[in-house]
Amino acid sequence: MLKNEFQKIKISNSYAVGGMIGAGKSTLTRALAKAINADIVFELNEKDELQNILLKKLYEGDKNSAIAFQVYFFCSRFENYRNGIKNNNLTIFDRTIFEDRLFAHQNMTSDPVMFGFYDSMWHDKVKELIYSVGVPKLYIILDIKWDEFKKRIFERGRKSEVDNFAKNEAYFKSIWNVYLNYLVDVCQVYGINYMVIDASIDVEDKVELIKARIEKDGLEK
Repeated sequence: MLKNEFQKIKISNSYAVGGMIGAGKSTLTRALAKAINADIVFELNEKDELQNILLKKLYEGDKNSAIAFQVYFFCSRFENYRNGIKNNNLTIFDRTIFEDRLFAHQNMTSDPVMFGFYDSMWHDKVKELIYSVGVPKLYIILDIKWDEFKKRIFERGRKSEVDNFAKNEAYFKSIWNVYLNYLVDVCQVYGINYMVIDASIDVEDKVELIKARIEKDGLEK
């Protein structure tokens, strides 16, 4: 069914925390959820064996697995978002499908036909999200410096990232270079309320900044 391009965007009872890998999204999500009594939907499901296998192969440089991971992960994340919204409780999402397109673009450069298919699917799901499911009331974007990103990758010790960091450093750098501008542009294009926070400040200070913004914009209603 065709959508009226002037249709009003739907707002869901949720917030989203986005940003580069290692920016501290999960840590902030936990702290914020505790502070405002919200449910959480995390980006990764550690018990999803297929997801873990595909992610490992992606970092090892398997291009076919990289494409499969992006499609599988995108579909899974959209369902997790939609299901998380259905419970009507205030929910905080660790990333959303709005960020997936950036990773897919980087991982599918060798197969423009497949990226074209992915891109079409992404835009269709984004339309469903903004008109039917609902966008977050606030998108919290963490901005991390490159040196801090590298430090955190090794500190958290996720094996697939650490073992393959050298071969993926250029890949990580290419995403880091555009991440903030990309996500800000997405929020502006789709009319999503957002704020940018320095990832290096203490998590307690981040929570206070977010709570102040929520109160200022009347988002707790």
